[in-house]
Amino acid sequence: MENSSLNTYKIVRKLGEGGGGIVYLAYHTRLQKQVVLKEIKNSHKIKNCRREVDILKGLHHTYLPEVYDFIEIDGHLYTVMSYIPGKSFQQLVQEGHRFKQSQLRRWGMQLCSALDYLHNQKPPIIHSDIKPANIMLTPQGNICLIDFNISFFLDGTAIVGYTHGYSSPEQKSIAFHENKEGIVVDDKTDIYSVGAVFYYLITGEKINYENNDLINRELLEKKVSQSFANIIYMAIAYKKEDRFQSANEMLKAFRQIPQNDKRYQKVVKMHKISMITAGSLLVVSIVLGGLGIHELKLEKVEKYNSLVQQQINYRQKKNYKKEEKAYKEAIKIIPDSLESYYQNALAIYEKGDYKECLDFISYDIELNEKVNMLQKGNADVMYVKACSYFELGNYKQAIKSYEQLFRYGSSNYLHYRDYAITLAYNNDEIKANQILQKAIDKGMKEDSIYFAKGEISKAMNRTDEAINYFQLCLEKTEDDNLKERSYVLISDIYRNQNDFIKCRETLANAMNALPVERQLISIERLIQVDIDLAQKTNDNSYQKEAIDLLDKVVANHWYTYKTYDNLVILNEKLGNYTQVSKYLSYMKKTYGDDYNINKRYAFLEIDLQKEKSNEERDYESFYKYYKEAKKLYEKEEKNDSEMQLLDDVYRQVEEGGWLDNV
Repeated sequence: MENSSLNTYKIVRKLGEGGGGIVYLAYHTRLQKQVVLKEIKNSHKIKNCRREVDILKGLHHTYLPEVYDFIEIDGHLYTVMSYIPGKSFQQLVQEGHRFKQSQLRRWGMQLCSALDYLHNQKPPIIHSDIKPANIMLTPQGNICLIDFNISFFLDGTAIVGYTHGYSSPEQKSIAFHENKEGIVVDDKTDIYSVGAVFYYLITGEKINYENNDLINRELLEKKVSQSFANIIYMAIAYKKEDRFQSANEMLKAFRQIPQNDKRYQKVVKMHKISMITAGSLLVVSIVLGGLGIHELKLEKVEKYNSLVQQQINYRQKKNYKKEEKAYKEAIKIIPDSLESYYQNALAIYEKGDYKECLDFISYDIELNEKVNMLQKGNADVMYVKACSYFELGNYKQAIKSYEQLFRYGSSNYLHYRDYAITLAYNNDEIKANQILQKAIDKGMKEDSIYFAKGEISKAMNRTDEAINYFQLCLEKTEDDNLKERSYVLISDIYRNQNDFIKCRETLANAMNALPVERQLISIERLIQVDIDLAQKTNDNSYQKEAIDLLDKVVANHWYTYKTYDNLVILNEKLGNYTQVSKYLSYMKKTYGDDYNINKRYAFLEIDLQKEKSNEERDYESFYKYYKEAKKLYEKEEKNDSEMQLLDDVYRQVEEGGWLDNV
């Protein structure tokens, strides 16, 4: 069991306390992010379970929190998990939220996907406490299943407890010391709870019966379709053998709702009748109009192809809003063609929204009953999926996506090249070199070979060897993508070595060698290096260069909220207060009022007042911005050290008597 110093974690506040122990929100100083510390019940069972602990720390799934570590504090063992922003479904229901069937179906698939992942671990992980309070809805509109029972996973017998309305009959028997002979808590137990949760989300009522014969079927079937209701009936069957036999089986049932929905089939049937009735009129219309069906289809295809080309053009120009608009128009015309979906997935990936990209591929493509995943291009979609997992550091899932990609029949040597690189980052250098040889056998060019060898060397921490291979790639290649990636990876090596000068030099070379449209990643990294160097050396020239680079980002329409936030910070440090005010005004107009903008305004007011004599100073505006920032910040579940600094500034202003007349 790993030890961890208390200095690594700064407790922000207590989130809750229950039978399992106390739960804290904390700030991880090394990872520089908020985490959750949860006390583990029966923690004495865990200390000698090294393999199981490693399995928990290796969990990576879109709809589960990550387990970072296990730490011991004052004899109590805590699990360190990622902090999930948002609200629980218990909170949402209590606030009066009601949900559409399409939303519930999507969340049902996500929940079953997470459970299928847990249940297929070796040994299986049974959550055993699925309830609305343990399912979060994130700001992105996806679920996250929290609080899975670690002690149950480790010894297979511990039970978190019995939660009325959601726990299975077998859990009730164990919790209330009824006849427990032959009773086993397993994956079917979790399936029952999923059905119970969805019954509650739909009807607003908890299951309150012994033998599943007194639920409000009339209310349930009034709220959702018959096929959705049938999923719930099967999930909450009293006998385990009558339930879905796996989470994957339940996921497939959610996926098939549109096809199985009787009302859906009725609409299809009525549509067919109306088509038969109008058939003769349609034939007359086509003949009289001089239009053939072939011409109509051709016009439709041409319009679709034109929109896909627009997607490509907008994506290459990094105009992602227009790309998305073209995508939505394209799928309305031909909803079963894969190309438009692929281009949109690629756009989301290129924006760096890797989790969003995975969600899009999983639910808008793979689970979309309109899209035929056997058509040409599916390997390219899987490649984007694999690359997204790679960027998130989830190499095991990336490898699975590559394996699926090759099952689709891909022979693209670039796919083999990047598969080899992924294997190396997953510490399998032998297989990585075997796959790289396959890529070479399929005709991979010399520049790509050098690049792949550089990545493999980097993954194995042979940094000098890696830099040499990347330099060879740069000497040989005319491919701007390979140039960009090689420069960035060299700069990353130098940065990790704290050699900021060589890192900066490499990124500057990248900007000179690459066309404007390929410079964004290098510019973003160079901005950060300049900021770091300015802090280390107190040389304002680095800050000025960073501002010039940020202005270039704005001029090329690559900007984000963070771009303007950095412009505000850097200009304020240089005393360019007019520019600061201009950028803050733009941020407020473009992105809306938030605590950070008010925080920046408050700091600006402090600096402006410092420029004046004591008799001329007026802190009324500072006070207004500070109070608004505090009010909005308290609604956010964040840990912003700058807000703590602002609190100190406020206290100094108040103690100085500057707010007596405010």
